[in-house]
Amino acid sequence: YGLKLRAYPTPSQEQLIAKTIGCARFAFNFYLREKQEVYQLTRETLDYYTFRKAFNGLKQHPAFDWLKEVDKFALESACEQVDDAYDRFFKGQNNFPNFKSKHASKQSYTTQETNGNIAFNPEQNVVKLPKVGKVSVQVSAKHRVMFGNDESKTRIKSATVTRHSSGQYFISLKCEEIVSLVEKVQLSSIQTDQIIGCDLGLTHFLIDSNGRKIDNPRYLKVNLEKLAKLQRRLKHKKIGSTNYRKLQQKIAKLDLHISNMRKDFLHKVSRKVVNENQVIILEDLHIKGMIKNKKLARSIADVGWGMFKTFVSYKANWANKWVVLIDRFFP
Repeated sequence: YGLKLRAYPTPSQEQLIAKTIGCARFAFNFYLREKQEVYQLTRETLDYYTFRKAFNGLKQHPAFDWLKEVDKFALESACEQVDDAYDRFFKGQNNFPNFKSKHASKQSYTTQETNGNIAFNPEQNVVKLPKVGKVSVQVSAKHRVMFGNDESKTRIKSATVTRHSSGQYFISLKCEEIVSLVEKVQLSSIQTDQIIGCDLGLTHFLIDSNGRKIDNPRYLKVNLEKLAKLQRRLKHKKIGSTNYRKLQQKIAKLDLHISNMRKDFLHKVSRKVVNENQVIILEDLHIKGMIKNKKLARSIADVGWGMFKTFVSYKANWANKWVVLIDRFFP
């Protein structure tokens, strides 16, 4: 599972994180370019292990010694992402991988855990990262309980450091925990009052089979006027100026606030639904097709049906409960 924490790096740590993000982007683009050129010349695919040997030699060159300043695992992970993007492309899951841009791409890097180089201390509110050192993070009471009972049972596999366009920093820890399996209750033995059907909509976010209705909070619509006002102000600023960047950060911060409110609402509703029932029945909505409707696209994107289905599914899976998806054409 993943654990996302708000981080508060020092100015020197921010500088090193920026360098690492830039070097990881360089490694990604360099490997992607080499992969394309090798295929055009030889019609063969350049594999990662062959490239890594040459790339390690490149670090010894005086013109590229700045690559030694950052975490080597971040560069390796960036190259592995190229291979993963190729695999997904050939499976038909996404488009052909593109080169990363300094400004348009997501500002993040991933590093791997080796010999305790990544550690999370909830008592001291810090996460230790390779090269960067101990970074202060915001820890909730729930996380203290999770990691305080038995630290040996939870193993950190990797960490992703992200610099959001609003100027905020986040550290996402990929954790692995061994838990005892519990057999699911058979569907035939579950009482009717433990089964709930959920109809998702736009006027009401959810109407369940017991008649309970949950209103759609429409977080984007509520903040749309404020967002539009900031975007109109941005239009009159000189591109690249200090005031332009400040206003960009304000818009990004508001976007993040809207996203966080939506996630908080969906987490609370999904947790309540899973806790109160053994079987949750949802409609298998074709959201990608529905969002093509120009009149309803913004409202459908704002309501977050797909995210709600994901939240209910993994929470029910952790609790050994059932999620049944009904075909979208079923009456």
